[in-house]
Amino acid sequence: MDGFERRRNDKKKAIMQTALKLFDQYGFDRVTVTEIAEKAHVSKVSVYKFFESKDNLRRIIIKDMLDGSIEKIKALLEKEGNFIDKVEEYIQIRTWYYGEYSLQFFFDAIESDPELREYLDDFNAANKRFFMTFIEDGKRSGVFSPDASDTAIEIYIDMIQTYLLHNREIRNRIERNPKLVRELNMLFMDGLIRGKDIDPLVK
Repeated sequence: MDGFERRRNDKKKAIMQTALKLFDQYGFDRVTVTEIAEKAHVSKVSVYKFFESKDNLRRIIIKDMLDGSIEKIKALLEKEGNFIDKVEEYIQIRTWYYGEYSLQFFFDAIESDPELREYLDDFNAANKRFFMTFIEDGKRSGVFSPDASDTAIEIYIDMIQTYLLHNREIRNRIERNPKLVRELNMLFMDGLIRGKDIDPLVK
């Protein structure tokens, strides 16, 4: 990458980071392109040149978030090492957003943009595939119980995804609360780890 291309990418990244902070702090509708340009130390022309519109800027930001999450999970799957350490890293990937940005901003964007809704559906499908691979790795390593069926796990994932998408009250309860989100993820992981011990009690 030459110097010009690097400066161009840095400028684009600065616009996206600035816009995300402003959208998160004040709400999408209250932020103007002029404010984004001023805070990012670029011209309005640059914003429109890179993103065409404020709506498309938000769309690209959301897509970048989702793509980044998928890339982190893919890298984790390919990583060598102790599986318990990988469980901890997976939970960190699942919870980082909740301590940084607003779920309301994210889901408002999804609900108002059909293209983003379709992108989220594709992301959820890919995320589930990767998660099932992660579960299989855990079973092979002896950390996760082999008794937890793929069908049960997939239904659980689908329920969680649907619940978050349609239940604003739950989203409000976990808003900016990575500790609570971590606890929810740990409950599920603990169920996979302790599956064999729990079965006799259920019977």
